[in-house]
Amino acid sequence: MKKKIFGALVVVAIAVGAMINVNLNKVSNKSDLALANVEALATGETVFEFYCCGNTGTCAKGPGVIIVGRLSKSPC
Repeated sequence: MKKKIFGALVVVAIAVGAMINVNLNKVSNKSDLALANVEALATGETVFEFYCCGNTGTCAKGPGVIIVGRLSKSPC
């Protein structure tokens, strides 16, 4: 009878250890995914610089916003 109880405890201990290991792996995979997303967002971007010069015309429009000026690729 004692051997059966001891065997059952060993099986339960192994199962608990396996569950903890699986949960730790899930956490590290999420952080790896987050790091990959940050790296993807940070690389390969092209920066375009535009300037709005003067105070006539419409340089840019957005939802509820109008920026006045003349669009230029070089500083005013």
